[in-house]
Amino acid sequence: METLPRHSPNRPPRRRIPRPGPSAPIRRSPFPTTLALLFLPCALPACAPTGDAPPLAVQRDSAGIAIVESFAPAWGDSAQWRVDPEPLLDLAESGDGDAHNFYGVRSVVRLPDGGTAVLNRGSNEIRSYSAEGAFVGSAGGYGEGPGEFSNPQQLELAGDSLLARDIYGRVSLFGPGLRHLRTMQLEPRLLLRDLRYLGNGTMVASAVVNYPEHLGVVRAPEALLLYDLAGARVDSIGHSPGSEEYVTEALSASPLFGKAAVLDTEGDRIFVGSSDRMQIEELDATGDTVRIVRIPNYPIALTPEEVEAERRVRLNPPLPPGVESLPPFFVEAVEGMPTPETRPAYSVLIVDATGAIWLRPFRGIGEGGGAVDWIVFDADGRWLGSVEIPENFLVREIGANEILGVRIDELDVQHPQALRLIR
Repeated sequence: METLPRHSPNRPPRRRIPRPGPSAPIRRSPFPTTLALLFLPCALPACAPTGDAPPLAVQRDSAGIAIVESFAPAWGDSAQWRVDPEPLLDLAESGDGDAHNFYGVRSVVRLPDGGTAVLNRGSNEIRSYSAEGAFVGSAGGYGEGPGEFSNPQQLELAGDSLLARDIYGRVSLFGPGLRHLRTMQLEPRLLLRDLRYLGNGTMVASAVVNYPEHLGVVRAPEALLLYDLAGARVDSIGHSPGSEEYVTEALSASPLFGKAAVLDTEGDRIFVGSSDRMQIEELDATGDTVRIVRIPNYPIALTPEEVEAERRVRLNPPLPPGVESLPPFFVEAVEGMPTPETRPAYSVLIVDATGAIWLRPFRGIGEGGGAVDWIVFDADGRWLGSVEIPENFLVREIGANEILGVRIDELDVQHPQALRLIR
C-alpha cells in the first residue's frame, strides 16, 4: 500500500504508520429529496430479464442524472475477460544495468509511440523505454530544482507529454523525449492526494484544504480543484469526505478497515467514489454529476472477529533485525482503534481506455495473499463480473488489451510488466 505523508501548517508532525492502501476523493452531489424517481427502460442487452427472472441491471433518471444499479453480474459465475500471467514485456529482464533495476515503482505508463515510462521512486527519476523494452533515457534525480524530485508520487500521461507529481504539490511537465518544460507549485499550503489529466487540457487534483484538529478517527475533506497546464487554478468543482485517519498525540495512521476516496479520469470525464459503499460517480469537466453506477446490496458488513483478527495482525508485524518489540505508543494506538461495522467496498479505481470501470476490492493487512478478483463495470455502467489479477501484481494502468503494473517476485524484486488482457 502506498503512503503519502500528511502535512498541515496548523499542527506538529506526527510519527506515521504506513497506510495499507491508496486514497483519493469523491464529489458529493446534491441529491433530490423527492422519491418520485422516473424509471426508464433499460437499453442494455444484459439488463433484459430471462423469462420471469428479475433484471440484472436497471437504469433510472433523477434530475438529469443517470443512475445505473446492478443486482447481479452479467457474466454470471464465469469471467469472460482474463489476464494472461505470462508478460508481454518485463522491463526488469529486457536489458541490463541500473536502468533495469527498480525500487518503489509508483507508475507505469504506456506512451503514444508504444514505449513505456516508469516513475521509479527509489532513484527519484522517470525512465523511458522503447516498445521492445530497451532503455531510452531518464529525467529527474533527487533535488528541488527544475525537473528534480524529492519524493515523487505519480506519473500521468497528458497528450504527448508527462505530468510528474512530487510531494507537497510540486508538479513537473515533461515533453516528448523527457524534455523538461516547466515545474509548477500548486498552492503549497494544500496537501495534494491525487492529480489527473483531463482531455480538455486541464488537470484535476484532490487536495486536503483544512485538517481536523481533534484526535481519534478523523476524515479531512478533500476539494476537487482544476488547474491549467501552467499551474494556475481554474476552478473548484466539488469536494469529498476524504480518507479516514486515526490520530493520537504520538502518530497518525490508517484505522482498522479505514474508508477512503478514489479518483480517475478518462477523456474529459472525472470518476470519483468513496469506499463507504459500492458506488462510483461520473462527473463532467465542470464537476456536475452525469451518472451514478452502483451495486445497491454489495456486502460490506464486518464481524467483530474479523476486526480483531486485523488488529492482531497489526500488533504482530515482522520486526526488523535488532528490534525485539513494538514501541508502546504504537501498541497503545492500535489497541485504541475503534471497531468498525463495515469494511471499505474497494481500495483502487481505474477507468480503462474503453471507459470500463475497474475496482479492486478492499483487503485488510491480514487478508492479503493470492490472486485478486477485480470488479468490472462496462462503459454503460452495468456490472459485468470479476477479472482475476495475478498474485503479487500491482495494477497501475489498464489499456484496451493490456494491463500495466508491477510484479513483486519471491525475492522482493520489482518487475514493471505489461500483461495481455483478453476480452
